[in-house]
Amino acid sequence: MFPFYVKKSYLRLFFLTVCGLIWFFMFIKGVMWSSMEYNNTDSQVLLVGSFTHQLDSKRRLIFPSVWRNLAGSDQQLFAFPHPERPCLYLYLKDEMLRRMAQLRDVNSMDADDQQAIRSITAGGELLHWDAQGRVRIGDHLLRAIDVQSQVVLVGALSRIEVWSSERYDLALPASSSVADELFFGGY
Repeated sequence: MFPFYVKKSYLRLFFLTVCGLIWFFMFIKGVMWSSMEYNNTDSQVLLVGSFTHQLDSKRRLIFPSVWRNLAGSDQQLFAFPHPERPCLYLYLKDEMLRRMAQLRDVNSMDADDQQAIRSITAGGELLHWDAQGRVRIGDHLLRAIDVQSQVVLVGALSRIEVWSSERYDLALPASSSVADELFFGGY
């Protein structure tokens, strides 16, 4: 028979083990809960990376699968020509809805504001991709950015930029010191 103090130490060990397991499962549950909150539909999708694609005979490009997965089941893109640069801005549906809500929240929608919105949206286009991820961008938008046969898709956090491959090479800066300082903060 074990002495009384040994039994008591086993009880302590059992108690500490049970408390530890309870704490561990509460911690795991909390991590899972916080990650679910982070990945809800209100969180913003971050689009990163660049992809170069050749247009096919029907002038379609392949929308990258990694971005299709981020878009979910919507399969919709909104394309707008940039007013000053030779590129298109593509927005996923959720980002476009967020931007439209911001426009609606503006209290002073005078005639100039309404004209500005019209000029932006008139040149835009709603795009869809098929089961293979192919997207057909309208000829007027491809002409606006001077696409011959190859495009570069660039993730720019909340949007995707579409460039002709020739113009994209010219638009890249020779030095990336500003980008390094902006993103890496000198590290």
